[in-house]
Amino acid sequence: MKYASKSLRTFIQDFHLTNPAGADCFNATIDFIVGGINIKIESEVHIVTSYPDKSGMVYLLSRDIRIDELPTMFEDGKESFEYIPNKNLRIEGVHHKAGNYVVFISPENAVVTY
Repeated sequence: MKYASKSLRTFIQDFHLTNPAGADCFNATIDFIVGGINIKIESEVHIVTSYPDKSGMVYLLSRDIRIDELPTMFEDGKESFEYIPNKNLRIEGVHHKAGNYVVFISPENAVVTY
Protein backbone atom coordinates (compact mmCIF):
# COMPACT_ATOMS: atom_id res chain seq x y z
CA MET A 1 0.00 0.00 0.00
CA LYS A 2 2.97 2.32 -0.22
CA TYR A 3 1.53 4.46 -3.04
CA ALA A 4 -2.02 4.92 -1.68
CA SER A 5 -3.21 8.30 -0.43
CA LYS A 6 -4.02 8.73 3.25
CA SER A 7 -7.80 8.72 2.56
CA LEU A 8 -7.60 5.45 0.68
CA ARG A 9 -5.20 3.83 3.16
CA THR A 10 -7.41 4.70 6.13
CA PHE A 11 -10.55 3.44 4.35
CA ILE A 12 -8.85 0.10 3.61
CA GLN A 13 -7.49 -0.25 7.16
CA ASP A 14 -10.72 0.72 8.96
CA PHE A 15 -12.79 -1.80 6.97
CA HIS A 16 -10.08 -4.52 7.15
CA LEU A 17 -9.75 -4.72 3.36
CA THR A 18 -5.97 -5.06 3.46
CA ASN A 19 -4.25 -7.32 0.98
CA PRO A 20 -0.44 -7.49 1.09
CA ALA A 21 -0.30 -7.86 -2.71
CA GLY A 22 -1.61 -4.31 -3.11
CA ALA A 23 -4.98 -5.17 -4.68
CA ASP A 24 -8.12 -5.24 -2.56
CA CYS A 25 -11.50 -6.67 -3.71
CA PHE A 26 -14.76 -6.54 -1.78
CA ASN A 27 -18.51 -6.27 -2.28
CA ALA A 28 -20.08 -2.88 -1.65
CA THR A 29 -23.13 -0.71 -2.07
CA ILE A 30 -22.44 2.12 -4.48
CA ASP A 31 -24.45 5.34 -4.39
CA PHE A 32 -24.04 7.59 -7.44
CA ILE A 33 -25.42 11.10 -6.99
CA VAL A 34 -25.77 12.60 -10.48
CA GLY A 35 -27.94 15.62 -11.27
CA GLY A 36 -29.73 15.33 -7.92
CA ILE A 37 -30.65 11.68 -8.58
CA ASN A 38 -29.34 8.84 -6.39
CA ILE A 39 -28.55 5.64 -8.30
CA LYS A 40 -27.87 2.73 -5.93
CA ILE A 41 -26.20 -0.47 -7.10
CA GLU A 42 -24.36 -3.44 -5.61
CA SER A 43 -20.90 -4.05 -7.05
CA GLU A 44 -17.62 -5.75 -6.48
CA VAL A 45 -14.97 -3.09 -5.94
CA HIS A 46 -11.31 -3.52 -6.81
CA ILE A 47 -8.76 -1.12 -5.30
CA VAL A 48 -5.19 -1.05 -6.56
CA THR A 49 -2.89 0.82 -4.21
CA SER A 50 0.56 0.07 -5.55
CA TYR A 51 0.62 1.81 -8.91
CA PRO A 52 3.84 3.80 -9.40
CA ASP A 53 3.16 7.55 -9.73
CA LYS A 54 -0.48 7.10 -8.68
CA SER A 55 -2.06 7.43 -5.26
CA GLY A 56 -4.71 4.75 -5.78
CA MET A 57 -7.12 3.39 -8.37
CA VAL A 58 -10.69 2.23 -7.67
CA TYR A 59 -12.61 0.06 -10.14
CA LEU A 60 -16.31 -0.85 -10.01
CA LEU A 61 -16.82 -4.29 -11.53
CA SER A 62 -20.64 -4.37 -11.79
CA ARG A 63 -22.25 -5.26 -15.10
CA ASP A 64 -25.14 -2.99 -14.05
CA ILE A 65 -23.09 0.12 -14.83
CA ARG A 66 -23.12 1.26 -18.44
CA ILE A 67 -19.60 2.57 -18.88
CA ASP A 68 -20.73 5.24 -21.35
CA GLU A 69 -23.16 6.73 -18.80
CA LEU A 70 -21.39 6.46 -15.43
CA PRO A 71 -17.72 6.15 -14.49
CA THR A 72 -16.37 2.77 -13.42
CA MET A 73 -12.76 3.80 -12.71
CA PHE A 74 -11.52 6.48 -10.33
CA GLU A 75 -7.99 7.76 -9.73
CA ASP A 76 -7.14 9.50 -6.48
CA GLY A 77 -5.76 12.90 -7.45
CA LYS A 78 -7.69 13.03 -10.71
CA GLU A 79 -10.95 12.68 -8.78
CA SER A 80 -11.36 13.93 -5.23
CA PHE A 81 -11.26 11.12 -2.61
CA GLU A 82 -12.46 11.63 0.95
CA TYR A 83 -12.83 8.96 3.61
CA ILE A 84 -15.76 9.47 5.95
CA PRO A 85 -14.60 7.50 9.02
CA ASN A 86 -16.36 4.16 9.50
CA LYS A 87 -18.97 5.01 6.86
CA ASN A 88 -17.70 5.13 3.28
CA LEU A 89 -15.31 6.40 0.68
CA ARG A 90 -16.60 9.53 -1.07
CA ILE A 91 -15.39 10.24 -4.60
CA GLU A 92 -16.24 13.42 -6.48
CA GLY A 93 -15.52 14.07 -10.12
CA VAL A 94 -16.77 14.93 -13.59
CA HIS A 95 -17.75 12.36 -16.22
CA HIS A 96 -17.81 13.20 -19.94
CA LYS A 97 -21.47 12.16 -20.25
CA ALA A 98 -22.97 12.26 -16.73
CA GLY A 99 -21.35 15.56 -15.73
CA ASN A 100 -20.61 16.26 -12.06
CA TYR A 101 -21.07 13.27 -9.76
CA VAL A 102 -20.48 12.09 -6.23
CA VAL A 103 -19.98 8.39 -5.47
CA PHE A 104 -20.20 6.78 -2.03
CA ILE A 105 -18.61 3.33 -1.70
CA SER A 106 -19.83 1.44 1.39
CA PRO A 107 -18.36 -2.01 2.02
CA GLU A 108 -20.88 -4.80 2.63
CA ASN A 109 -22.08 -5.14 6.22
CA ALA A 110 -21.33 -1.47 6.96
CA VAL A 111 -24.04 0.85 8.22
CA VAL A 112 -24.20 4.03 6.16
CA THR A 113 -25.92 7.27 7.12
CA TYR A 114 -25.74 10.43 5.05
